[in-house]
Amino acid sequence: MPRMLTVMPTKPQQSSISSKPHALALVGAAIFALILPLFLILFSTSYITNSEWLYDYGWWRNDIANRTGLPVEQLNRGADQIKDYFNNDVELLDLRVDYAGREVSLYKEREVLHMIDVKALMQAVFSITRWSGVVLLLLLSVGLLTLKQDVFPLLLRSLKWSAIGTGVFLVIFGGTALINFGWLFTQFHFLSFANDLWLLDPWNDYLIIMFPQQFFFEATLFIGLLTILDFVLITAVARFAHKKLG
Repeated sequence: MPRMLTVMPTKPQQSSISSKPHALALVGAAIFALILPLFLILFSTSYITNSEWLYDYGWWRNDIANRTGLPVEQLNRGADQIKDYFNNDVELLDLRVDYAGREVSLYKEREVLHMIDVKALMQAVFSITRWSGVVLLLLLSVGLLTLKQDVFPLLLRSLKWSAIGTGVFLVIFGGTALINFGWLFTQFHFLSFANDLWLLDPWNDYLIIMFPQQFFFEATLFIGLLTILDFVLITAVARFAHKKLG
């Protein structure tokens, strides 16, 4: 009896080409997870720095009107000039207010020179915020075009790990700030500035009288809270989109 030869179906080999999109998607998700916290923290910093309510709160919270002898209207005038200075091309800040019935330049030379460094730092923050936002939008757009609805589970996973990493950072940073913000604030200045112009006289230099350490401590707390709220909002939108489109 002739032997029957049966041809066993061969298992299709996975193409290395098909694995590349998956690997690239994971790389993109990892990059997204790393850049998102940077964007959100710097976005929150940019928003709060250019807000009005933070300064109004700071004047009231730290009794700045009594400490400077300037009414709130003039303090707000000064804050508006600082915000404009951060966003324009003027090199030197000539902060002018009405004091005792005449207009004066409030900041002395050392304060003006320090504000050059502060402006450079803030403009770097604005620039990194814009470019990191562009990269995030680009990654999300490429993911939607290539993976379609399959991008949402990957996006949610990326958001999860990004939120965990950011949460750990905020807990450590926030805990350090609560324990010894003075030390943290000093280290920030050592790392951010290449000179000692930030060492000002709290009794005679209006820059530090207007913006004492307590002002920056509470601004830091607001930045942290806003970053958390942004994460919650983005995650909620991603989950909603996954539910409707995924």
